[in-house]
Amino acid sequence: MWLARFSDKVRLHLGKVLSADFVPFFGHRLATDGTFLNFFKLDLPTVLEAVRNHTTDTELEAWFLLQPGVGADRIAAWNQLGPKLGRPGEPMERAFSYARRKYYGGENAHPGVISVFTGIAWDEGYLDQLPPLT
Repeated sequence: MWLARFSDKVRLHLGKVLSADFVPFFGHRLATDGTFLNFFKLDLPTVLEAVRNHTTDTELEAWFLLQPGVGADRIAAWNQLGPKLGRPGEPMERAFSYARRKYYGGENAHPGVISVFTGIAWDEGYLDQLPPLT
């Protein structure tokens, strides 16, 4: 999870049509993009170039799977970590705390907004369809 979402954002960035809401956090080391890049030992310029050179998701996936920091075990570990990003004691705890206050209503936030991914789900209208996080 995140490669497809991130590659869509990269395409929008390259086309100069990335929403202003996303621009300050695009590729930022403390945001989900940066956490993803760091986890897989990638950097933003490399991914920008890969997206420029691989026009389909299938091509980009094949490129991604060939990267030295990527393997089945790392992907599985990321997929376990991803839903926890921003939760207490997990990566991005501080960044999510800021986002929760600024974008999700702080103390008035939906009680289900407890992580980066639940924040996205709330923002996109499918939070109530998610299975409970453990």
